[in-house]
Amino acid sequence: MEFRILGPLEVVEDGNPVALGMLKERLVLGVLLLHANEFVSRDRLIDDLWGEAPPPTARKAVNVYLSKLRKTLGRAGDDPIATADGGYRLHVEPDAVDASRVQRLVASAREHVAQGELETAAERFREALSLWRGPTLAGLQLESRGRDEVAQLDELRLAALMDRIDCDLALGWHERALGELNVLVREHPLRERLRAQQMLALYRADRQADALDVYAEARQTLVDDLGIEPCEALQRLQQAILRHDPSLETPEGTTAVNGLPASSVAPPSPTPIAHAGLGEGPTRRGFRPRRWQLALAGFVILAGSAAAAAILSTSAGASPHVVPNSLVRIDPRSGKIVSVTPIGAEPQGIAITPRGIWTNNVTENLVTRYDLRTHKVQTLGTPPEPFAVVADSGNAWVSSLRSSSTITRFTAFGTGPSAGWGPLDPAATPKVRLPPPGAVSLALGSGYLWAVAGPKTTPGTDDRVWLIDPATNRVVRSLHLGRETTSIAFGEGAAWIGAFASEHEEIASFPAAWTGASWLFSIRTGAVGLRTQSYRLDETGDTAGPSAVAVGDHRVWVLTCGNCNQGQDTQKLLEFDPGKRKVVWRKPLGTRNPNALAVGAGFVWLVSQVDAAVLQLDPKTRRIRTIPVGNPRTAAICGIAATRDAVWVAIGNRYCEDTDAEAGPSG
Repeated sequence: MEFRILGPLEVVEDGNPVALGMLKERLVLGVLLLHANEFVSRDRLIDDLWGEAPPPTARKAVNVYLSKLRKTLGRAGDDPIATADGGYRLHVEPDAVDASRVQRLVASAREHVAQGELETAAERFREALSLWRGPTLAGLQLESRGRDEVAQLDELRLAALMDRIDCDLALGWHERALGELNVLVREHPLRERLRAQQMLALYRADRQADALDVYAEARQTLVDDLGIEPCEALQRLQQAILRHDPSLETPEGTTAVNGLPASSVAPPSPTPIAHAGLGEGPTRRGFRPRRWQLALAGFVILAGSAAAAAILSTSAGASPHVVPNSLVRIDPRSGKIVSVTPIGAEPQGIAITPRGIWTNNVTENLVTRYDLRTHKVQTLGTPPEPFAVVADSGNAWVSSLRSSSTITRFTAFGTGPSAGWGPLDPAATPKVRLPPPGAVSLALGSGYLWAVAGPKTTPGTDDRVWLIDPATNRVVRSLHLGRETTSIAFGEGAAWIGAFASEHEEIASFPAAWTGASWLFSIRTGAVGLRTQSYRLDETGDTAGPSAVAVGDHRVWVLTCGNCNQGQDTQKLLEFDPGKRKVVWRKPLGTRNPNALAVGAGFVWLVSQVDAAVLQLDPKTRRIRTIPVGNPRTAAICGIAATRDAVWVAIGNRYCEDTDAEAGPSG
């Protein structure tokens, strides 16, 4: 006979269910099975059946329920329920109760963990978890200590589940664990160990922004529900992700953190000790936690890896010193400089991927790639005058102006610190040939590489937009917008293109004192083709059009310049609402001379060329904070990009390189 309590109470004999009696009979059987082969007093049964207010006939009723159970469970004259000293004991074979089998399998799995046999351990955990059919004794409500014992078994299931996920993460099966973790975190939002597992799995799946979102959500939940901050271990994990610590991702780092070599595994403890998981209570274990488990609870040795030597820093606690020709990382919330990395002369545009940051160096005709895991910088040769750069997880595209009029693709391969790169010789890299003068701005989205020409030639002939297949490097579509294109960004399912209408086109609709206007185009792709819409942004004198466009948080932000060619410096930041299809806010920027724009971490970011500072705009409060970055006498901010957890700026020499006085934006 087989007894099942990990789910609705069931008794099975020869593969067939045994009919059980009324609710109270099942409750008595459930309590006896929770203590199979152990003595259970009659008072204990009464407490679990009726709680603090039992009826006067409770003792007699218990005797009746036990009598009926003896008839149901007795076979061939055997009485499985023994009576002794005012209590009862249900005799069953050790493996006849599913809870006993689960405990044996979990203990075996943990022994395999102690021996470093993680695949076998994961299989044992799965076998144990498969015995659960739902909450313990589902449908039976115990009134006393039985509640705690039921909760203890349900806790064992969750603990075994987290142990198995630890095995999966240690074996590199993070993609397999992600879906399950997403569900578990929703079911157990206060379990910090699950949050840590989810963060680590997301990070290893190249979803570092999502991993940090998990931390932010966990913190908000803990603060709102309990009034406490996340535990120190979870905070350390967040900081390790912010640092892009190579130990979180690389094969060597995974081995070091997870303690996989057998030589590093300590022998199991002969007595149970408290569980060392993140934020968990005193769940008892029959083994000593391994380093691959403590990785989620610790991360205390992740800082100071040798690969971080490329980052310039000062004494402990001080901000790194900013130098020209470097890549600077800023914490978006504190405004503090986190790191400074030399990357070559006059870096301009910035493209961020989960694994690295690309910048183009105009004066040296080079592109550099900063590896976020190893903190190393690699330099790649490019065609002359690299002007704009975009990248995805495996490729980077760099536009070249003037003589070559090409877009060159560089391909990266591999994921660890020993990952290789595509050819360094630009002659051997795939190229997209464009008509002169080439592309001034690039974007990726909807399966295309988008390029705009920029205001480089005679008005009316530089209104082009190219849609390029990034797999074949072939132009599949060319559009004429009828207005001079200046910049492009992709977001909200569309390509957003800044454009300028000169006085030759708009003289009939504008007073003679006005010389032009800024425009914004949106292009969406679909089954029926491209859908293009245009919006006039500004009705004041404008001589250059939008110098930068950025998209984020359901808004399009446009940096325009009115009368800049006359030296009047009347730049404005415009907030465009795609839903309302209009500009909803304008912010004059005075003489700050901004040349770059980005959206990320809940803010809008601009560059102030005058004082070598970054401007942080809160779109909710409209307040601007100025963050000093460099010395304006020796350095200039030539490019900016933002993610959900960091702001990156490219620092050039005193002036950002511009390829032509009429080239438009340089960032």
